[in-house]
Amino acid sequence: MKTCSLHESETIEATHLAAMLEFLPIFGAAGFCPGGDIPQDEDGFPGEDFVKLVSRFMDACYKNGFIVKFNWEAWEAEARGYLQDPGRLKDADLPLLRRLVTWHVRQNRFEKDHLAAMIAQGHMTAILRRLNEVS
Repeated sequence: MKTCSLHESETIEATHLAAMLEFLPIFGAAGFCPGGDIPQDEDGFPGEDFVKLVSRFMDACYKNGFIVKFNWEAWEAEARGYLQDPGRLKDADLPLLRRLVTWHVRQNRFEKDHLAAMIAQGHMTAILRRLNEVS
């Protein structure tokens, strides 16, 4: 069991980590869309299977304690710094990874398809890879 230093009362159980890491082989699979655009159907809308995957991932974030309470709006510059320089993730710890996941999920409410784009571009894969290293 890992304790989040931001919220000492909140813990991340091994089963919660495992549930999140189930997405790593999906997002990291050869032929998946890292670095690319959101997969679209023949009508130019986001593909149904991809939309379901994004929804499942978002649900997993909530169910497994990866959405933390903090002023995520004030943290936008920091979060965007990890997008501009993904190499910074190599030093990220569990509390920081939880903040990043929270920021992306919350940002999705204000920026259409933000989370889907982060998955398609490989940013969520990078976060999950780092989570796998620190867990």
